[in-house]
Amino acid sequence: MSTLSDPPRTSLLRDRDVKRYLAGQLSAEVGSRISREGLPIVAIVSVGAGAPALALLAALATLPSLLAGNVVGQAVDRTRRRPLLIGANVARALILFAIPVLYLTHHLTMAGIAAVTVLAALAALVVRVARHAYLPTLVGRHRLEEGNEWVGTAESIGETAGPGLMGLLIQAVGAPLAMAFDALSNLIAAASLVSLSRPEPNVASAPPSGAGTGIQIGHVWSRVLRHPILGPLFLNAGVGALAGGFFSTLYELYVLKTLHLSPFLLGLLITSGGLGSLIGTRLFRRLRRRLNLGRLMAAAYFIFALLNLAVPAAHGTLWVKFLLLFIAQFGGDLWATIFEIGAATVEQHVTPDHWLGRVHGTFRALSGGVEVVGALAAAPLALWLGVRGAFWLAALGLMASGLLLMVGRMLRYEPAEEPFWPAFDQPANG
Repeated sequence: MSTLSDPPRTSLLRDRDVKRYLAGQLSAEVGSRISREGLPIVAIVSVGAGAPALALLAALATLPSLLAGNVVGQAVDRTRRRPLLIGANVARALILFAIPVLYLTHHLTMAGIAAVTVLAALAALVVRVARHAYLPTLVGRHRLEEGNEWVGTAESIGETAGPGLMGLLIQAVGAPLAMAFDALSNLIAAASLVSLSRPEPNVASAPPSGAGTGIQIGHVWSRVLRHPILGPLFLNAGVGALAGGFFSTLYELYVLKTLHLSPFLLGLLITSGGLGSLIGTRLFRRLRRRLNLGRLMAAAYFIFALLNLAVPAAHGTLWVKFLLLFIAQFGGDLWATIFEIGAATVEQHVTPDHWLGRVHGTFRALSGGVEVVGALAAAPLALWLGVRGAFWLAALGLMASGLLLMVGRMLRYEPAEEPFWPAFDQPANG
């Protein structure tokens, strides 16, 4: 009998349903990078948006996770996940098609772009939470590690290929019309889900308690926080998202203005991160043969955090600075991907099926909220400490958050054939 630490002899890619599912996800991942990078460009070239408007779009893109993450999680746990995934992908396609339609009819405004940004982000949130909850049904709990490896591979290819494809499309047809290609990618993802032949069982959700939505959300947060495995992982995700808000807000400014690298070199750095992530998905299985999952996750996170110290440490000649940033981007994304594959597997394995949506929605709500806080705090901290000083603070925060992975059972965690669900073994209250 195979275990999670001893990989099955046959690849999941021999399963026709898994191949179709991953092909659809790959299409959606590439497409999502087109709109992620392209919608701000649409705002700039079509309606003359400036820095305040672009900051508003960035905030609106994270708003659904913060405000609706928990509610979406509850919805995912009360219905079958595959029909929900199909509907959310189709909805996101229709939302994104609005951009080229408004552009061609000369009705494209900043308000329209903002509305599309919020609604597309909400549909994407539903897709991500439902997809996370659906994977154990598709591949089985005993093959979650391999399943998450291939999911990570699709995301890494999207991160590597998407921005470049976006540039080519904008050059060929313009930014507004390029959004149609992301819409098409979501329709391909929906079609791949429709084509799956494996039936999905009904979710055995606990009956609602009659408590209000706020009380039900509080129950989920409480159970996650007191869980011996999910609790440390949850707090680590919060600190990591806070530092991520710093990095995402200040990185381009730091590279272009403080270190005086060219936009071309910045593009190379971002691309190298995608390549590092892709290599990380392939290294995960080899490292698992040597380490239990808890130790591998802790080691990967500490190496990721350590490599990020190279960002504020970048000094010297142009190529020395580029080399240090390359080490942080390529190596950091490589080890971050290894950690994220493990984290997704742990979250899915220790959570009962009828809690998967609510738990992942809670993770999304926390990450979305604190990332906004980090982004808002980045500017005043940069003024107070300087941009380099703000990066030192964020990098040291990442190092400190790794200590949370050594709390309780996390460091010695190893998935078992029959998972133990402490903190979820009582009747759920919704």
